[in-house]
Amino acid sequence: MIICLRKGATAEQLAEVVRRIESHGCRPHVSQGEEETIIGVIGDTKRVDEGLFTELPWVDRAVRISRPYKLVGREHQPRARVIKVGDLRIGDGGLTIMAGPCSVESREMILPLAEACKAAGAQIFRGGAYKPRTSPYAFQGLGKEGIRLLAEARERTGLPIITEATGNHHHVTPDGSLEDETVLEVVVKNTDILQIGTRNMKSYGFLEEAARLTGERKVPVLLKRGESATLEEFLLAAEYIVFNGNPDVILCLRGLRAFESARFLRYSPDIGAIAVLKHETNLPVVFDPSHATGDRRYVRATALAAVAAGADGLLIEAHQEPERAWSDGQECITPAELARVIDEARAIEAVRSRETVHPG
Repeated sequence: MIICLRKGATAEQLAEVVRRIESHGCRPHVSQGEEETIIGVIGDTKRVDEGLFTELPWVDRAVRISRPYKLVGREHQPRARVIKVGDLRIGDGGLTIMAGPCSVESREMILPLAEACKAAGAQIFRGGAYKPRTSPYAFQGLGKEGIRLLAEARERTGLPIITEATGNHHHVTPDGSLEDETVLEVVVKNTDILQIGTRNMKSYGFLEEAARLTGERKVPVLLKRGESATLEEFLLAAEYIVFNGNPDVILCLRGLRAFESARFLRYSPDIGAIAVLKHETNLPVVFDPSHATGDRRYVRATALAAVAAGADGLLIEAHQEPERAWSDGQECITPAELARVIDEARAIEAVRSRETVHPG
């Protein structure tokens, strides 16, 4: 059960709702936003009557939720959640483009690329400073230095940045020492959007800690779907973040591991899931065509298909010289190719936003 208080409800009125919840052997979970306060009722609610709360004049509604994901579903909140990042509004029906390299490699590489991505039409700059790699011998990212370079790119271009935290551990620097702050602490303090990657979608303790830190700092979270996760598992991972204090979650689809040969597609693009998620959840949904295909030859077509399916945004890997990229070069496109994708995506966005006139 979810109980929503009217805007302006006092601390005393909230305390009365909490008292009534606890008197029935249940536990309250309070989430206070700018527009409303939401209390999740945790426990056996079968014998708890909604009227116990709706009789209070400061309660707007009490909703019994049938799905396992309570806070991110449209049963609880039918209106789409719009997430603000600077002047951007993600999820308001428009299209947000996030683009940049898989990895931050150097100052000489990252600053010109940030300017090129902005010129191509990107609104958010992406780049990895901490990299979760399958092989321990692969490039693990520049760490704090990469974060500093992303911040410099933001200052130079005015673009907000998105980057991934690989965990809440201390990063090992190239000289073998440990950074003084955890990866999560460093990233949350310096980024505009925290990315949680596919490998960490089911790291529930990490999700809880990330939710707490980002909720305190009002930093949105972009959560990627696990490569073999069901949509229900994906939504419940998002539920962990909202439940633990951060309602600003962006869902990101990035392809699923399937039976296709790697020489054709690295993953199977899950474009159909866009429509399902838009129906089931109030959260914005973006699509990553770079990881979904693993091949730059198919990024454009897959990106445009995702926009046509209703995606709120695209997360695209770009690099000046993809063949020389330190990671994921095979799926990076050039800034010139990025500009073409964005132009065509904007054309599809314009078509999908037109009002359909039905005769009669």
